[in-house]
Amino acid sequence: MKTIKELSDYLQQMPHDFVVLIIVSAEGYARANAEILKVLANEDNLPGLYITVNKPYITMKRSLEENGVRTERIFFIDCITKTAGGMPEDDKNVLYLDSPQNLTGLGMAMGEALSNMPAGDKFLFMDSLSTLLLYHNIGTVAKFSHFLTSKMRVWGLRGILMSVEKETDPEFADQLSQFCDAVLKIEDKNE
Repeated sequence: MKTIKELSDYLQQMPHDFVVLIIVSAEGYARANAEILKVLANEDNLPGLYITVNKPYITMKRSLEENGVRTERIFFIDCITKTAGGMPEDDKNVLYLDSPQNLTGLGMAMGEALSNMPAGDKFLFMDSLSTLLLYHNIGTVAKFSHFLTSKMRVWGLRGILMSVEKETDPEFADQLSQFCDAVLKIEDKNE
């Protein structure tokens, strides 16, 4: 178990092409997201791709900015706004997918988004794999996770996969751990 502060330090020590599964409590989820992205987007000054299946783009972007994350170099793939009946914002830094059920479309969108980013180090941040379990069975999400982590490695990305602890089935976590360089369970401690 690591605290959010220890997680930030840990991420700065990791090699450039790593994949980490981070399991965090629902209460600590937003803070962990912001702290991780501060390391990647602010301190390391990396462009990145943020896939959100948890909250609409506009909500996620506002929350990150309020927590000090520079979002101008982050491209978002929003899988939830249209599903929830929201109106997509007209913004060049976001692509709206129809549903989190379309994993093939998500895979294609990731490839296109990353190919349009500058060459060099980049990151991919996926929130939250556990939310995909609302739309798919464990086997389907595990297969998608294997595809996703394989793509991260081929593309040489720093990969962060988030999962909310109470929503993460132990069998699912065990399957995911096979695809990742590290699995970190984060305590929610305010420091």
